[in-house]
Amino acid sequence: MTGIAVSVLTPTYNRAQVLHRVYESLQRQNMRNFEWVVVDDGSTDETPDLLACWQAEADFPVTWYRYSNNRGKSAAANSGHKLVSGEYTVIMDSDDAFLDDAMETIDHWRRESDIDNTPSAYAMIYRCMDEHGNLVGRRFYSGDTEIELMSRLEARYRHGITFETCIVAKTATAKTIKFFELTQSENCPPGIADRIASKSFDAFYIDRPVRRYFLGDGIDRLSGGLSSTVRWSRGNYLMSLAMLNDDIKHFRDNPGAFLKVARRVATLGFHIGRSPWRQYGDLAHGHARLLWMAGLPRSFVRYLRDKRRGRKAPRAHPDIAAWGPAVPPENPVLRLPPARFGKPYPPGLGGEREA
Repeated sequence: MTGIAVSVLTPTYNRAQVLHRVYESLQRQNMRNFEWVVVDDGSTDETPDLLACWQAEADFPVTWYRYSNNRGKSAAANSGHKLVSGEYTVIMDSDDAFLDDAMETIDHWRRESDIDNTPSAYAMIYRCMDEHGNLVGRRFYSGDTEIELMSRLEARYRHGITFETCIVAKTATAKTIKFFELTQSENCPPGIADRIASKSFDAFYIDRPVRRYFLGDGIDRLSGGLSSTVRWSRGNYLMSLAMLNDDIKHFRDNPGAFLKVARRVATLGFHIGRSPWRQYGDLAHGHARLLWMAGLPRSFVRYLRDKRRGRKAPRAHPDIAAWGPAVPPENPVLRLPPARFGKPYPPGLGGEREA
């Protein structure tokens, strides 16, 4: 036990203009049983200066890990998981914020759900609000239910929970599941790793918000915009493949979702130069292949339309195994919290500690 209940992990890259949202929201928390671990993924803006200042003045532990090359969010998150020491970990994007009572809400529902004594559960999944105070997406459930234990796939296909949420995961489990890294700093959806966890564990879905999700502020989000699917073509191709190959038992719950995913596989495959024959070989069973073939003509038309609109993706290596992992960190520096916190670290990490 470290005395830290929640580790807030924030991968960031050139977000100096909005990173203060996370820090200021942590300052407003009434409970102080958390730490903030920031992985600076090769920023070239004022991020290092801000982190140095916040680390010195904060009344909660701030750990700062920086390297000079941009490796992508997945690689940064994997590096950060080696540094967290709380019992639970939540990944907070560098342009979002916690609600003022987030830590109290997490603590309340941790006790209410008894998740600590529920081996089948690996996480608590909460709602988000937008910058105007509106809940993102619809209610998790109808009626008076506020909490339910179920799989991620049941949540997606039976309850339609496909919108932004906030995942507070058991750190011991999170450390065993790596995010899929891609070369060339390309983003890969975290849902691939979530699916690995969901094969063995369920999650508590709690219909209460803890995260403020900014949508209309002009910031270039990894998941935002109509072109993001093409922009991160390899990662989204892998995510779509995983859904089509692994989730087919939920087809009857939401047939339209699977038809859409099948078309996305083909469209993205065309974008990255993956021939129809290779796409066919990437599909694991007959049901997936039938859906893919049904959507093939429409997918090709969508691909041509994307090209006319200037949405293009680089060609991908024919061997998917060559798409990752990311390159190692260059010139890494680990800045530990000030000595007054006395926070222990796993041996061998090194790092510099402020006085």
